[in-house]
Amino acid sequence: MSQLFENPVIFLIGVVALLFAAGCAGAWFNSSRSDVLGETSESLKTIEGAVLGLLALLLGFSFAMSVNRYDLRKQLEVDEANAIGTTWLRAGALLEPARSTEQQLLKEYVPVRLEFFSAGMDRAKIDQSLDAADVLQKKMWAAGSAEAAVHRDPITALFLSSLNDSIDATEKRTAAFENRIPVAAWVLLLFMASAANALIGVGASRKSRPLLVVLPFVVGAAMMLIRDLDSSRAGFIRVHQGSMERVARDIQQVP
Repeated sequence: MSQLFENPVIFLIGVVALLFAAGCAGAWFNSSRSDVLGETSESLKTIEGAVLGLLALLLGFSFAMSVNRYDLRKQLEVDEANAIGTTWLRAGALLEPARSTEQQLLKEYVPVRLEFFSAGMDRAKIDQSLDAADVLQKKMWAAGSAEAAVHRDPITALFLSSLNDSIDATEKRTAAFENRIPVAAWVLLLFMASAANALIGVGASRKSRPLLVVLPFVVGAAMMLIRDLDSSRAGFIRVHQGSMERVARDIQQVP
């Protein structure tokens, strides 16, 4: 079910339906208790304005959170590509047979990292790619450590340093993609939006009730954009692997 709502269109439809239902509930309450509401119209306007203002504030904070996460994921993609590219260059300076061993492992490693991000929301494929990357990382580190035990020189030390950066980048990117806007924040956003639309429905006249569909679409579109930025694995806005693909292409071109 959670993967279903990663689809921006389905998410938008769900939010619009929820908010429109809240507006209709408010309009029904207006029709059934119009005698009571007539005495509290001024207070209702004040509450409606306050709820709408708070909703706008929450949407602004949520949008800022999603943009920051999206920018971080893009930067980490470049950082990992640079770390792997540096590791590849330094591997070429090692002595044989460590050079060939490390270069061959790196040729296997980069496609595995690309598979991790092309897996989308498929948890089984994500875990499989992470496991494969972990195995290759251990092999590269074991080979590098064995080389360092024989040749304790600056070249080997630099290689191990860049290899360590490449391994650390894996966990940083994994954590960044798992760092999403909390569910509690989404629940609060939906509650505030529903309350705002219900209050608008309560205060709307019969002629203006067709306008109750406007706020659900406006707020739903804003929430869809926030969720799309927050996901980066599914939807219209994704973190593209341009830097990683260029590194993979450069490595594979070397015989």
